[in-house]
Amino acid sequence: MKKSRLFLLGLVGITMAGCSATGQSKSAVASANSSSTKSPVGRIISTEKANPDISYKMANKHVKFYRSLKEFGTKSGVYSSYATAKTLTFGPIEKYTTTKGIYYHMVNYSYGAYGFDHPSLPDMSKDYMEFAENGYVKSTDLKRYHPIKKAWTYKHRKPYYVGNTWSHRLWNAPVATMHYAYVMRGFDRLAMQQLYATKEEVKRSNGAHYVYLETAKGRKLGWVAKSPKTLIAGYYRDPGSQFLTVQPGQTMRKHVQSKKSTHNRVGINDSLSLQQRAYVVKSQYQVSKVLVMGMDNRPTKIYFSNGHATKVKFYEYWRKPWKTVTKPKKLRTHFSVWHEFAEGVPTRVSFFSSKSPKLTAVKTEGSDGSATTTIYRSGKVAFKTHPYKHVVTYPLSDFK
Repeated sequence: MKKSRLFLLGLVGITMAGCSATGQSKSAVASANSSSTKSPVGRIISTEKANPDISYKMANKHVKFYRSLKEFGTKSGVYSSYATAKTLTFGPIEKYTTTKGIYYHMVNYSYGAYGFDHPSLPDMSKDYMEFAENGYVKSTDLKRYHPIKKAWTYKHRKPYYVGNTWSHRLWNAPVATMHYAYVMRGFDRLAMQQLYATKEEVKRSNGAHYVYLETAKGRKLGWVAKSPKTLIAGYYRDPGSQFLTVQPGQTMRKHVQSKKSTHNRVGINDSLSLQQRAYVVKSQYQVSKVLVMGMDNRPTKIYFSNGHATKVKFYEYWRKPWKTVTKPKKLRTHFSVWHEFAEGVPTRVSFFSSKSPKLTAVKTEGSDGSATTTIYRSGKVAFKTHPYKHVVTYPLSDFK
């Protein structure tokens, strides 16, 4: 009898324990389901990387981006809105498929400080995300956008050469048409050669035209804004041959600054690594004419008679006559001119007494540095480039 009662009590105990365990299990499931339903975006089904170069704009004026999916829909979680980001283009870096729809983690289309910050595409590092981050948004709040309105490849490549070497750079893509545009190289070391355009694109945002350049040998260079202030259409002409006529009995010698003496630095505002050039024409052992291509790649021609300057002629970037100076007072010691499109970046022309072995010096006073071409009475030429220490410059090797 006692054994029967003990067996019955044990059976009841097991049954109660089983009911308790089942109850806990149901409670846990209910809790989990409750947790997922409380998530603003529902349960995440899948996560995958997205292509940030697929472009989007906001679909309407009520769109909001949030700091995280957990804060989605909350007032305190708003990262940006139509009012603060209506002009921006975005690209997704992550795609979340949830029970409530599809959500994207977005970055702004950007290009850093003048495009020099990264000489290549940056990874999604903390530094990059600090200025590219734009939060999380639902896919239905976005609309596809095509930054390039029109694009075509030339049947025959078109010849160009460089006028203004510093106002534009060569980019990996037209600015704001990829999630990150950066400068691939400058024109500093391309000023003395023939270039060719092989294709062209038109930006939708402002209608600006960009051309893709390569060297005569087919070396790929990058995209640049199609501006007559930077590119001169046609075949390259050596400025000495273009601007100086050598008469019978005269000689002309071309001098080119060494690459080493430029310090091989890239400046944001100047062509620091451009090799200055000087063409010296001598008549009966005296210098009669000189042509200087300074750091800004603009021709300056100076005429001399018996060792004294008689006229200085300046040309614009596209090699058209700009200003002529003939006043004896200015030609006695020194004077400066401020070029159009480069206010505050003057060219200073200096002259020396007949007792000095120096004849003239042409100095470009830039924002990132200065560069001087000094011509001696003997016809000797000296070049000097001086990058300023307090200004950020970049190694030329980063942009090759």
